Amino acid sequence: MTTDAIVLSNLLAELALRQLPCGGWAALRSSAQPAIEPSCYCALALSSALSTSHAERAFEFLVQSQNRNGSWPAFAGDDQEGAWVTALALISLRDLPVAMPAKLKGFEWLMNFAGRESDWLWKWKFRTADRHVRFDPVKFGWPWFPTTVSWVVPTAWSLLALKRFPCSCGGFEQAPFRVGRGIEMLLDRACSGGGWNAGNGVVYGAPVAPHPDDTAIALLALTDHRQETVVQGGLQYLEHAAVGLNAPWSLAWAILALAAYGQDVTSLRRRLASVPDLLSIDDTSTLALVLLALDHNQALLDLAVTS
Repeated sequence: MTTDAIVLSNLLAELALRQLPCGGWAALRSSAQPAIEPSCYCALALSSALSTSHAERAFEFLVQSQNRNGSWPAFAGDDQEGAWVTALALISLRDLPVAMPAKLKGFEWLMNFAGRESDWLWKWKFRTADRHVRFDPVKFGWPWFPTTVSWVVPTAWSLLALKRFPCSCGGFEQAPFRVGRGIEMLLDRACSGGGWNAGNGVVYGAPVAPHPDDTAIALLALTDHRQETVVQGGLQYLEHAAVGLNAPWSLAWAILALAAYGQDVTSLRRRLASVPDLLSIDDTSTLALVLLALDHNQALLDLAVTS
């Protein structure tokens, strides 16, 4: 077996061991509280590479964790109004026929889940009274939680989720509009020097530095717009930043994003696979993401990312 194959096998075995009796995963190995984000990453990683029993239990957990309003909470049983992880859950459930009713409810909730600046009063506020952050409030996306403003990462995940929706009919006629606004929002909020941070490129009149993680996730959502100057600037920033990345979480995101744009990620994958004591990482989302990055071709297919 190759080194990569051995690392992948060990990661898969560790994720399987961490699966809770309910079928989900906790955020930390030391915790027993199931959380949606790590469960989604693990479901994506396990469903294409391990025995179906682990993946099936994960899918059952996700369906059973859905709120009545169609959303998903950050932690099972909490956040009855929903959270950004709804988009991630919709992606993780793939095209499973048994999950389609849950997905339809989830898509309906996602379509009505918008940043607070989408409201006319908040548009006026950001244009007149609140000028600490500089962005166009007409271009809105998705927030982390209801009644808050749009942020980069939840907007990117929501765009990726809506890519998987087969049509804009049956009450989903606004899907193209929401997708268009979300793309405009990401392009509008890029940092002046290239890349993205969590929210805005300018705060209190000062340019804000980009973050590799946020940039990578934004780029994954914008592969259909790779010729845009802003997207090219983000890609150039990430290429340079990736050279100095050592944290497995950031390095894994960089590998996925750069691979989506056809970049050679061989050396980055080699560096990630050689991180000491990968299996001892307490954060389960990071462990699953490392696995996805090392098997990036399959991961990008599962994320519906156009390469």
